[in-house]
Amino acid sequence: MKRNSLLGKFLSFSVGNWLVLIIGLISSPIITRIIEPVEYGKFGMFNLYASILTLIITCGLDQSYVRFFYEEDEVNRNKLLFDSIKIPLILNILISIIIIIFKVPISNYVISEYNPNFIILLLLNITLASISRFSLLTVRMKQKGRLYSMLQVMQKLSYLMSIALFFMIYNNSFLTLAYATLISNAVIAGISIFTERDSWNFKNIKDKKLKNSELDILKYGIPLIFTVLVTWLFQSADKMAIKAFYGDYEVGIYSSANSIIAILNILQTSFATFWIPVAFEKYEKAPEDTKFFSNINDIVSFLMFGIGIGIILFKDVIVLILGPKYRTASYIMPFLVFMPVLYTMSEVSVGGINFKKKPKYHIVIASIACLFNVIGNSILVPTLGAKGAGISTGLAYIVFYYARTLISRKLYKVDYSIGRTTVAILAISILALYTSFMEFSIITVIIGIIVILIVLFLYRNTIKSMKDMIFKDKNKDIRR
Repeated sequence: MKRNSLLGKFLSFSVGNWLVLIIGLISSPIITRIIEPVEYGKFGMFNLYASILTLIITCGLDQSYVRFFYEEDEVNRNKLLFDSIKIPLILNILISIIIIIFKVPISNYVISEYNPNFIILLLLNITLASISRFSLLTVRMKQKGRLYSMLQVMQKLSYLMSIALFFMIYNNSFLTLAYATLISNAVIAGISIFTERDSWNFKNIKDKKLKNSELDILKYGIPLIFTVLVTWLFQSADKMAIKAFYGDYEVGIYSSANSIIAILNILQTSFATFWIPVAFEKYEKAPEDTKFFSNINDIVSFLMFGIGIGIILFKDVIVLILGPKYRTASYIMPFLVFMPVLYTMSEVSVGGINFKKKPKYHIVIASIACLFNVIGNSILVPTLGAKGAGISTGLAYIVFYYARTLISRKLYKVDYSIGRTTVAILAISILALYTSFMEFSIITVIIGIIVILIVLFLYRNTIKSMKDMIFKDKNKDIRR
């Protein structure tokens, strides 16, 4: 696969995410200033459970759709979509019925009060989010980067415009953000389905035969249900522990720190969106070319470590955009940086599990990380509050990265330079630990410089190859 082709695909997918990042930098300080920490905490819990329910509804079949997409002929991919989405749609109905039956205790547990609007919003959001999950995957797998970028920007803009509209109705209530989320999900689902309406045309699919049967799709996806359930606990342990010991206010502070990290998640999403279809396509065409995956791993690791260090060092400046009520979020951020950094890196190193169709290992990985996070939160949150949740979550993602990488490497032999990565993670962990408890000082600068030098030394060959790659491409352009 040509470098220029790869770079072009990445840029087409990432341009929208960069625009979303800019919009996010502008909108985050506005949102945290108009929404009180307690209400922001309620929205954080709403968003958490809506996301978890969406994961349960899709039950791994979205990953089956991705895995078998390139194995099927283009004319049959609408049948693959239908076979992949029909069970999630049925599950969505069943879960909605359960939510309606137990609406009072569910509302009281999640937002500490019964609110019928909350139940309606939850039902509509999980439905639209589940559908948009498949509609966006269709765009991604067809590698339509410009369209995907446009959808990302439209989703963010519709979210912000909806906040302005619903703020006039609900003021600083969490409902303002919840309704805005609903509208943005509806916009992205509607537009992505319309633009790819041929893929959503399920007429005359009965006569089509797939290379992979419905049983194959289920066998690949169903084991991921257990992964989803464990992931539910993994992703919610921090907020649940904070809510249990400190209430919605502390959840709001923690969620505000996550909102900053979510901006960094845009880089993660941008890379994953581009990488997943490219990786599967590359493996199908040339599975013996492991050097390709090794090189990408080195480049991604160096760049993500650099971004992570920068966020930690400038966290006190970054957190100023949240407003005075959320300043303590700066001490929560350092270890949360490991979430997007290591998850992005593991998107490359996890390839062997997906290529070899071994989804059962995702259960093992999620279980290990989940157990670590639950124990960590139970120990650290009672004494350190949201800061303890941040430390526990960051360490759990380190465990998550190693579990993904080591298991994947056994299935598909790729040199992921684990020794070098370990030294970099240890160095950054020391910086994160210091800045979680100490104010910015000359010692922070000294530790930061040492960590930067360590990472530069570890990845000196990667830097050289990146430089050679850039100048080689520039020279080619000049000769043309």
